[in-house]
Amino acid sequence: MIPNMPALGIRFDVDKVESVDYGMECWKVFWKAIDVGQIAGCLLFEGDTYASVYGMENVFCLAIQSFDKKILGDIRIAMEASVDYQTLAASPDFVEGSTVISEPLPEAGRVDVAGNLTGGYNARSALEALQRERNRE
Repeated sequence: MIPNMPALGIRFDVDKVESVDYGMECWKVFWKAIDVGQIAGCLLFEGDTYASVYGMENVFCLAIQSFDKKILGDIRIAMEASVDYQTLAASPDFVEGSTVISEPLPEAGRVDVAGNLTGGYNARSALEALQRERNRE
């Protein structure tokens, strides 16, 4: 993650996710609440928290970095309104700033200025799966 760049961490309780592919499931919840086009210019990160690695919790964290603090605020509001997320949220449910930047979260993709998701595996795969589901409806 980029030091001193505003960041929002969205924490999921892995035990509540009930899937061995919990990373993918967490991204699906995220993309159900967030339109990729509305987070243009954001960097995406994902991974188990330090405390999870050391057996003190079982939390998967999605992190978004943007110089536009309004985007981060809008993401938080959308996630707070998501029933799917509230069902899976860890405690605390969100972390910000240096707290999330210090987590061992590898890059999970980027959203370019046109609103296109590039890179990453779980984030992109989850978004594509949701788009396929929506096209079938």
